[in-house]
Amino acid sequence: MCRLKLVMAAAIAAVAVQLMCVHSADAATPAAETASPKPPIKQAAAAVPTAVADDTAPKPPIKRGAAEDAAPLRTAIVLWDNVAMRAAAKDSAPAQAQLWRGEALEIRGERPDHFQVYDYRRERGGFVRKSALLPLAGPAAQPDAILAALRVVRQQTGGESLGVGLAAAYVQAASGEQMNAASGAEALDAMGTLAERLADRASRTQPRTDVAPTPASAAADAQMAAQLDVAARYGLRFVTLERDSGAVQLCYDGAAFRRVLAMPAATPEQKARAALALTRQDCVDPTAPPPQREALDQWRADVLDKVDLKDPLLTAYWRNRVLMRQTGVWSSLAFIRARRAAMGVGLPAALSATPNAAGATSSMPAMLQVDASSAAARRALEAFARIVPAELSDDDQPAYNDAAMRGNAMRWATLPSPATTQRLAGLKVDVRPGQPGETCVTLTLDGATAKDGKGQRLVAGSTGADNAAPLLRRCAWGLVVAASVRANREGNAIAIASVPADGWRELWLLRRGAKGWTLSVLPPAPAQPGLGYAEFAGFVPGGKEMLVARESRAEGRYRKAYELIDLDTLETRRQAAEATMLGAFQRWQAPEWKGATLSLR
Repeated sequence: MCRLKLVMAAAIAAVAVQLMCVHSADAATPAAETASPKPPIKQAAAAVPTAVADDTAPKPPIKRGAAEDAAPLRTAIVLWDNVAMRAAAKDSAPAQAQLWRGEALEIRGERPDHFQVYDYRRERGGFVRKSALLPLAGPAAQPDAILAALRVVRQQTGGESLGVGLAAAYVQAASGEQMNAASGAEALDAMGTLAERLADRASRTQPRTDVAPTPASAAADAQMAAQLDVAARYGLRFVTLERDSGAVQLCYDGAAFRRVLAMPAATPEQKARAALALTRQDCVDPTAPPPQREALDQWRADVLDKVDLKDPLLTAYWRNRVLMRQTGVWSSLAFIRARRAAMGVGLPAALSATPNAAGATSSMPAMLQVDASSAAARRALEAFARIVPAELSDDDQPAYNDAAMRGNAMRWATLPSPATTQRLAGLKVDVRPGQPGETCVTLTLDGATAKDGKGQRLVAGSTGADNAAPLLRRCAWGLVVAASVRANREGNAIAIASVPADGWRELWLLRRGAKGWTLSVLPPAPAQPGLGYAEFAGFVPGGKEMLVARESRAEGRYRKAYELIDLDTLETRRQAAEATMLGAFQRWQAPEWKGATLSLR
């Protein structure tokens, strides 16, 4: 009898303890739900005799275990930079780590003003103030709610890493149908835009090595590095390029933009934005060899062609931006193809020099490459001609000027390939390839029409008319455009266009002086070559002056001027920002320059 009473008392005590555990589990925080059962509870359940357990209803511990397995994990995103994760739910507790905007944490518990969180990357837990976190649970975890928050953060400068985190949360929460719909294209477009903006911020805020860092600059550098690290955790990749000036350019690799460009649900504006981001000129590796650079530029041109410029839903200013980029890309292709044609590179040996029946070599393959360069230059000028200046914003003006300089640098390539020898003013100018990669200019007297310094005609075969010895010979790396050769009527000055680098056109000036002929180079600007042109605009009668138009962006400075140059000293006598403000340009500018140049846009 006593033994039976002891067994009944133990069974009643065990059931009471289990009921209390169920009640506490239902009212517990998520941290208590995910915690393992306490040892006292296990011990009480194990103390129940088997016979009594079989005669009772299913035990609460079984229900409690199922509820724990079904409890969803709660995720939160850090809203601010330099947020402290502390060891306890107190502001006075020591900081375990510093969190940055956009980081994702798992919520494991809750206090009145703190969340108990766990950081899987640092493998560390702690407490963070609720005001510094955005919990993604309930309605806030729905794709529409996340996309609405992403639209707000996208407009905030400095919140790029937070926007990337929200975009990643949307990709995780959205279904396949939503990702292929317009909302999915919007999320990917936002992710790419924020990543590109973050890379631009990092490129502008590079630490200086010539001065000691201040506390403010050190904090800004730490913040920038931390936000880049947050973006990298979400799978975004950045490429670092070093310029000749020593500056470092950080570029987003464009994975999100590639997906947007291939999505049928993407809007014309989103596709235009993606194409522009994928074809940025400042994200082209300056150390790439010519074959690789040509393949890249061709790919950039193909990407831009994927934007339907005839779509009525594409606004005028986005159409202008695509056209400006096409101008620059096709100008680069024209330069590379012209250089390849001049060097005979990229073609099999059997095609680069094919002997004909007379034993001479045929230049047909080179001519084909010249035609390809001419076609690319025409595509560049056609794209520039379609730009509507009235629809350009203030932010588009630098890109518009850059497109004009690139197009103007290669506009001579649109003309048919002229003869290698040009005869003018009693002189012969011969433009031929020299050593591999070089172009040589040779100036000789034209025996049929040569004149001496007094203007008297020289007879062919005489000592003065002997053109066997060149008056001047100059070789240089780059393109020397034979079609651009122009001489003044006095016969003492010759202007030739030279393109030593992509987007940089110089003016070669051949002058006759007391000691014979000399060659001088007029660059677009007295700076490290960047982007620009110096072009002949006309000769002033009298043989003393010449008109030159210059425009450049080099070493961070933009300049445009129309100049009256002294032929003897090459000094600028007068200059103006507009051609209409200089009287010499109104009277003596060459009609062919006025009709073809992009300087008078």
